[in-house]
Amino acid sequence: MRKFILSLFIVLTLCAALSACVNQFASGDPAEPADAAWISLSIENGKPAGALTLIAGQEYIFQRITLAVDDRGVKDSRDALDWLRNRSSFRALNWDGVRESRAHWRNYRESRPDADLFSHVFDGAKWMNEANGLELSVLDASGAVIGEPLRLTNNDFLNRQKQQDFDTVKAEYRYENFARHKDRASAKTKRAIAKIVFAVQSDFSKRLVIPANAHALRVVWDKKPQEPYTFPVRLTPPAYNYGGKLHVTVEPDKPVYYPGDTIRATFTLLDQKGQRLKFAEFDKNGIRQLNIHLDGPLQDPTYYHEEWLSEFKVRYAYHVRAPALGFGTATESRSTALKGPPLSSDGTSIIVDLHVPMNLPKEKFGSFEIGATAWRNFASQSWIARLDKHIQVGQAEHTHFEKFGCENCHVPNTPMDMGLLIPPMVGVEKLKVDSIESCVMCHDNSRNGSRRLDKYLHLIHQNRDKFPAAKNNCAVCHLTADSIKKVHFEVCSNCHENLHKNNQPKYTDAQCINCHQDYNRGHVGPALAAKH
Repeated sequence: MRKFILSLFIVLTLCAALSACVNQFASGDPAEPADAAWISLSIENGKPAGALTLIAGQEYIFQRITLAVDDRGVKDSRDALDWLRNRSSFRALNWDGVRESRAHWRNYRESRPDADLFSHVFDGAKWMNEANGLELSVLDASGAVIGEPLRLTNNDFLNRQKQQDFDTVKAEYRYENFARHKDRASAKTKRAIAKIVFAVQSDFSKRLVIPANAHALRVVWDKKPQEPYTFPVRLTPPAYNYGGKLHVTVEPDKPVYYPGDTIRATFTLLDQKGQRLKFAEFDKNGIRQLNIHLDGPLQDPTYYHEEWLSEFKVRYAYHVRAPALGFGTATESRSTALKGPPLSSDGTSIIVDLHVPMNLPKEKFGSFEIGATAWRNFASQSWIARLDKHIQVGQAEHTHFEKFGCENCHVPNTPMDMGLLIPPMVGVEKLKVDSIESCVMCHDNSRNGSRRLDKYLHLIHQNRDKFPAAKNNCAVCHLTADSIKKVHFEVCSNCHENLHKNNQPKYTDAQCINCHQDYNRGHVGPALAAKH
């Protein structure tokens, strides 16, 4: 199956998920406007990434505005940092204090070496904590400004604090696309990269209006006002509305399903004004893909996975994987190619059959999940719509999940709120941290396990069979609020009796950072690794 890499890099004890499509980012925040459309702008190496296809008279707000530099000709991390500081279009930024803080692997799928990533991370530059501002102006064919410019700063976006967790501020040297797993010498791509991202606009009063005589969009960055960026604008007739929201109906709709039951699920996609988008008209309305799956039970979400895949114009397939039940293997699904999408007679809906396996054991009864994700690219908007519907299999009682202490640190409606630290994608509610139950919708068994929860959370311990405690209980290691970034030493020493090879007495928590500069991922700083 085609590689799917999430842009989110989830760290620490992030018990979160992207949940069903809703129209609010957080409690008390204004509702997402139905009359505005989300678009993104990308500027790489000082050049806008292509033209914009927009609708005259439409008001726009921004999902992402990305400023990035990239060089695939650098030799090593030292050369990469020199290029970033002195030769890239980011050289105008204040690089004082920059240092290489850590180097580490990111491996999202061990069976695919090209999914490996080895990063040398550069931190400490002053620009990484500075505010940024943009001025956006619509131009006519003569280059004259139409109306008043739109001025935006990072304070107008959900990631206004500019944390690096969501790749909003980044400077790295990377090894990518490996021929052999975890062999840096086999990397096909080596590159320097730095970026600043304005993520998820939250001030909806600031909108970009596109008049009928719009010819281009000019963007001026306050760090480089002498070098404006110009996006050509192509106007398109308003044949369809923006956005998307998934709905599902199931037959039979029962309080409890049992092994051997077949569930017929009908999926429809509505635009932001509530009008149905026909799946059969995907070449016109921009529907790109629909994935439908049944996973469960929620207490063991990778146990059973069934998926209908429709990549319109590309391929259609049916997958099922549950090795314990005789379907597929631990790494590969049992797959069947389809000639086309399972459309309704009028082409409006997708209709699929989902199956509760006949040989499902009683210990796997509980809450299962019917989930779906639709991708739509229409008039310069890339939109993702999701839904999840829980069903009960074998028992009426909903699967119980432990609650976690994440909110001790990530207090709602404060700057430490998870929805502010890690912004959601457009069209979904802010990230939740109260229970692992909400994690499994995205981090399920689909795509041959590449999105599984244990692939993304705690890349050190969660992937190890010898981890001695429950993997769905953050409090096993993170005992108190102050240990959210670094587990207490006594927790580590419970399992790692010979934590250090020397004969020194046990270190205090405060001393750990002397060596473990990247302590939240359990890594020893590269300069000190040889000493232990």
